[in-house]
Amino acid sequence: MRVVIARIAAQRLVPVVRAATVADAVATARVCAEAGMEVVELTRSTPAVEEALDELRSDGLVLGLGTVTDRAQVRAAAVAGASFVISFAAPEGLVAEAHRHGLAAVPGALTPSEVFACASEGADAVKIFPASQFSARYVSDLRTVLPDLRLTATGGLRATRESAGAWLAAGADWVGLGGDFGTVADHGADGLRRKVRAALELAASLD
Repeated sequence: MRVVIARIAAQRLVPVVRAATVADAVATARVCAEAGMEVVELTRSTPAVEEALDELRSDGLVLGLGTVTDRAQVRAAAVAGASFVISFAAPEGLVAEAHRHGLAAVPGALTPSEVFACASEGADAVKIFPASQFSARYVSDLRTVLPDLRLTATGGLRATRESAGAWLAAGADWVGLGGDFGTVADHGADGLRRKVRAALELAASLD
């Protein structure tokens, strides 16, 4: 699980794929891979998303499933080939169930008390959501009291130095990009490929 989190953090910017269909989710993940990303998060907003995970499981990607809200969804993600699960909240038993199936667990939190509760349950990382409602300095403040905890931020952030870049500079291990990234259906394969390459260039420029 530590290896999975390390690989996610190494990418720094992770596409959060909210596709309307399995075919679009699969196509989007594959374009992201072709453009240089090895970590992709699919979400349960895609109907039958487990089918997309299953189709992608042999592509060599580190696959995550987001918007997970219960243990059954964790189990389904594991069976379908996910390596990590993410939630916008901290559903009861999410961390324990994920670890039972060998998955990294990233519950969501907002307040310091919620973040600490997730850390106490053994979360591999904690997702700050919705990040757009806060300054990136929030991560810096959390780091003063939880210096060893992996933190990620998602929600309304853009692939720019002023937005996602600010959160990374403040101490976030990675940032999830959803609406700003889109899918193949939104931009076409070439358009999405350009967005992915620009994001990777941004991430590299922040090292």
